Amino acid sequence: MRTRAELRRRVKPYGVYNLFAKPESNPKVAKNMKLGVMTFPMHLAPADLSGFNVCPKSTKGCRAACLHTAGNPVYMAGKTRARIARTRLYFQNRPMFLELLMVEILAGIAKASRADMVPAFRLNATSDIPWERVKLPALLGGGTVAQFIISHGGELYDYTKRANRKPQPGYHLTFSLAENNDSDARKALNNGQNVAVVFDVKRGAPLPDKFMGFQVIDGDLSDYRPADPENSIVGLRAKGDAIGDRSGFVRAA
Repeated sequence: MRTRAELRRRVKPYGVYNLFAKPESNPKVAKNMKLGVMTFPMHLAPADLSGFNVCPKSTKGCRAACLHTAGNPVYMAGKTRARIARTRLYFQNRPMFLELLMVEILAGIAKASRADMVPAFRLNATSDIPWERVKLPALLGGGTVAQFIISHGGELYDYTKRANRKPQPGYHLTFSLAENNDSDARKALNNGQNVAVVFDVKRGAPLPDKFMGFQVIDGDLSDYRPADPENSIVGLRAKGDAIGDRSGFVRAA
């Protein structure tokens, strides 16, 4: 495996510098460190913004409320360019992307270890790629991306709208409710999986106690979903462009 510096030189023509954001770059992700967890999120260009679709089950409502648009709008153009560049690298030069990903994962695990924290990775911060199925080239050891992280002592967690993706040891998946997948969400709950629901609730206001007959927990307290109790609704308050949503993606409390 090549060094991080060499790989960065090779991906520079693609407009890529790094794949992961810093653990402290997002206020909610930074809250995980209070739990002893250092999370490294990766942001790709959501839906088909890059010309390649990384969210095959996206809906009008979730695209309008996507976390891609969160943060200071002054930096939005630069963030969008970087996310499009990463996504195009993934589809146009998969081996190079995966090699850089492995190097950054190992660096993240080492950084978390020095801080005496659990290393966690959220590879789908703004995408829905089944990393439990993405194969590594033989030169990188084979297996899948998920297996690589787990075998090196890291954890993975993501949200997904893909009903055919199932949690596995070391990879925690929270199903996401949209305006058109209630039946899939109920199946996920009945199988012990948690479901994330965005509610029409203002910041700081209480979430409903129950939804779909299941307990609602506060998903805004941290970003670390593996700590959530099973068979729960992960309640999230509408933020940014999700406020005032009328597509059905945001649910009434």
